[in-house]
This record gives sequence, C-alpha cells and structure tokens, in this order.
Amino acid sequence: MLFNKPAEKKTFGTKPAAPQAPASGNINLLLKDLMITITALRDVLLKENDALAHTNTRAFLAVQDEKVNVARKYEALMMDLLSRDDIKNADPQIKKQLLSLEQGFTEVMKDNLTRLERMKNATEKLGDRIMKSARKSAESMTQFAYGSAGTMQKGTKATIGVSEQA
Repeated sequence: MLFNKPAEKKTFGTKPAAPQAPASGNINLLLKDLMITITALRDVLLKENDALAHTNTRAFLAVQDEKVNVARKYEALMMDLLSRDDIKNADPQIKKQLLSLEQGFTEVMKDNLTRLERMKNATEKLGDRIMKSARKSAESMTQFAYGSAGTMQKGTKATIGVSEQA
C-alpha cells in the first residue's frame, strides 16, 4: 500500500500541513533535532539572501515553500522545548553547541531582515516612480473643452471636478 499512496496536490494559497513535534521523551534527541532544523532554516535563509542580493526573483520565490515548512518545524520544536522542564538535564556539550548555532543563525536572520527591508523600500520607490510618471503623462496630454455653443475648443485646458454642493 505504500506505493499506492495518492500524490499530494499543491495548490496556490493553501497552507502545508503543520509539522508534528517529536514525541521523543529524550531532551538530548530533541535538542539535536532542533540543531538540525536550525541548520536547515539557516541554509534556506542564506539561499534567500543570495537571491535578494542578486535580485533573482525566481530563486527568491523558489525557496519560499521550503522556508515556510522549515520555519513551522522550528516553531513546533521550540514550542515543545519551551513546554518541558527537563532542559537542565540535557547534555552540557549539546546545549553549548545549540547556543553557538543559535548565535550564527541570529546573524543570518538579521541579514535576511535587512535585505527584505531593502527590497521592500526599493519596491515602494518603484511604485511611487510609476505613479508619478503616470500623473505627469496624464497632465501633459492635450485636453479639450466644449464651449457654450457646444463646439470643441482646441488648446484650451479644461478641468473636470465634482461639485461638493451637489
């Protein structure tokens, strides 16, 4: 039956299933799983940072699903870790490795947030420039006005407005 399992369909806008938190009772295994997940999330953010640095939209979009899935797993593991009381019983060497990994991850995450903010600002500036250009183009177009006799008067600029008294 394993090979007859129907393929999952991907549809735009649907959320992937949230990953399950590990059911292990061993705190050291949980911390090791967390370290693997942090490394995977860091690697995804490095790919995204590279795509942002090179303004590569396709590469940026290609990592988004992976980023969401790994981030959800990270969240589930952290929630599991925070709900436990036995962190003090963890192997000190594993805790030290985890802290070191978290510090490196924090630096990559800060770089990612900076790059995303730059991209947001650049996109806003582009939108403003497009709107300004469109307004300028509309203002410079020849406008026509109709005189009291109903004939079109060339070269006379007319303004169209709405009376607030109406």
